[in-house]
Amino acid sequence: MPTFSISEEAIDQVIQKIDSFVWTDKDREVRETLRQQFRQTYNKDRIDNLNKEDYFAGLGRKHGCLAYDLEWGTRKLGSIKGGSKYKYGYEADFPKIKSLFQKIISIDSNNAYQADGSFAKDLEKIATLSKDINGFKTGRTVIPKLLSIYYPDIFLPIFNDQDHFLSKLLNSGLETENTGLDLYLENNYKLLRVRQKLEEVTNRTFENYEFAILLYHTFPKEQEMPDSEQTPTEKPEEQKFEALEVQHYQSLIHRNFHRLFPKLKYFDEEEQTPKNGQYDTQTIGIMDMLCIDDRGDFIIIEIKRQAADKTIGQILRYMGWTKEELCKDRQKVKGLLLPSVKTLNLSLH
Repeated sequence: MPTFSISEEAIDQVIQKIDSFVWTDKDREVRETLRQQFRQTYNKDRIDNLNKEDYFAGLGRKHGCLAYDLEWGTRKLGSIKGGSKYKYGYEADFPKIKSLFQKIISIDSNNAYQADGSFAKDLEKIATLSKDINGFKTGRTVIPKLLSIYYPDIFLPIFNDQDHFLSKLLNSGLETENTGLDLYLENNYKLLRVRQKLEEVTNRTFENYEFAILLYHTFPKEQEMPDSEQTPTEKPEEQKFEALEVQHYQSLIHRNFHRLFPKLKYFDEEEQTPKNGQYDTQTIGIMDMLCIDDRGDFIIIEIKRQAADKTIGQILRYMGWTKEELCKDRQKVKGLLLPSVKTLNLSLH
């Protein structure tokens, strides 16, 4: 675990927000009821006898399906909405997924972390297993939410937003080589230490659900255009205009997608079609279009006002993520840049 330091200024900001923060017995009761219902529904016996229809959404049932209940039925326990249904893994990997879940519900939560923040054997085991399952390799939603429901005293219901909060709360120690579940576990430990520091300063205790909502109250996330190509020298009006221009260009391409690319289809049509083709990786940004060609290979389309060096870096990052997280068998990944103003003619393989 890399060393890190907590910002005194950030702690002061949290304290200043406590008076305007509302957390009631009813809030606590609602979440505890939801948590217990989920745990009772998906107890050890149910997990041991879990089948694909009990797990994947759309294979036979909606309510009573773990994927639906985890994403929608327990929204108040932390949102993992967004991204693709493939964040739950592929059907071919279901035996591995089931084995992983069996390990998750049987960990020793009293010894989840070592004194220095390193992972105990149970956490190391599930982190290792997750690396062998497409959908879980880099994801920080499904497994972390399960951990926060089964072990609410140890795991915070903050998933992809961990980076946002830690960037506000820490003076140092943000750098890490961890990804996926390892990254969630590392960041979770850091957030627990922040909670401990806050409790020492205020001389009061905070439940993890309460603490998570307090952080959202203190450091609300700004609504920004994903992956906008902005530079410090651009004026706000220019930034807004370029973002709207790219939005219009993407909408135009989406409406004519099958005419422009007759051999392509969206990777997750149900998820991408309402969003003009966008695909949320949940970890490294939102791809403009993630597609499959007639040979079954991945094609990543990035729509920009102008092609630039940083655009190449961005699409290469998306290609690497897709190869690591989504590719199976002998699938290949290609990248295609579509600038609205012609500057470079590039095709990335």
